[in-house]
Amino acid sequence: MKRIKLLLTLCVALVALGALCGGALAAEEYKFKMATFYLKGDSAFDVIDHFRQLVWKKTGGKVRIDAFQAGELGFPVTEILEATSRGVVEMSIFYPNYKAAQDPVMALAGGRPGPMFDLRDQKAQVDATKDLLERSFGRFGVRYIAPMVYGEPEILVSRRPMSSLKDLKGRIFRASGMAAEFYTAIGAQAMMLPAGELYQALQLGTIDGLEWTDYTANYKLGFHEVAKNVLEPTKGVNLHSEATVHAFLVVNPKVWEKLPKEHQKAIQEACDEAYKWGADHLAKLNKTYKDKWIKAGAKVTQLPKEDQDKVIEVSAKILSGYSAKSPDAKEYCRRLVELWKKLGYTKWSDALAKQIK
Repeated sequence: MKRIKLLLTLCVALVALGALCGGALAAEEYKFKMATFYLKGDSAFDVIDHFRQLVWKKTGGKVRIDAFQAGELGFPVTEILEATSRGVVEMSIFYPNYKAAQDPVMALAGGRPGPMFDLRDQKAQVDATKDLLERSFGRFGVRYIAPMVYGEPEILVSRRPMSSLKDLKGRIFRASGMAAEFYTAIGAQAMMLPAGELYQALQLGTIDGLEWTDYTANYKLGFHEVAKNVLEPTKGVNLHSEATVHAFLVVNPKVWEKLPKEHQKAIQEACDEAYKWGADHLAKLNKTYKDKWIKAGAKVTQLPKEDQDKVIEVSAKILSGYSAKSPDAKEYCRRLVELWKKLGYTKWSDALAKQIK
């Protein structure tokens, strides 16, 4: 009888232990919602999905991330940081220009004029300004992790031929942020329109042209059908936007603190790897889609040398305006001066140094 009682006690203990272990194992699994500002079908989602798969593999399936397209979770893309800070989502990717009006560092960290032309350049810039980015994102209640989606220097497309800055004067271009400031400064008119209205605006001549990232995105939106002229960036000078980070990964601070160190490391590594993978992936896509533009009858040109100094002059003045808006923004521009000089972009370095002295 005593033996039976002992066996029953042992069984109960084993069941309880199993429940405890099972609870512990379950507690080690994490399911996160990630907000994005992209629509499904955008090539950036290839990078996002690559990141999610890397995290899954590196954590042995312990961390699962579900990504949601713009607006899918019920809040606008401009409120992604607020939603992440409040815990509506555990993490998100964010384009800093959405907060340009509230923080000039956010404006400088997003799409802006400059000489950066490839991933090497852009990575050096991110490393040089990391602490400033961390501080800016921290002001919005989120933890900065790393850049995730790389963007090549942007193109300008137009219904009418263009081969110099003079050709752009008086024309109306869809542009936003610093791009709008840039085209206004060279004598064009800037108009802000949402993505859904751009094709018809080009088709009807409401606008003469637009800036909308790269060859791939422009082609997928059908702009090659109604705009047969492309002004592409010149290496080391570019146009309204240099190579940039289109999306940074940020996380809710409390969520991050509760994650085991090995999972934090896995997410960081996955983000770094996805960033590099995405740069190569998008470069291949843009090469393919540039060929498609040309086959569709597009004429691709670059600015003549005599216009390139003007691009630098105008851009330096725009950047210096942001430099004056906060101590961190001024420090950001000061570091750009140092970095550009180090990378050999001396014309840019000298022009900005002169403006912010």
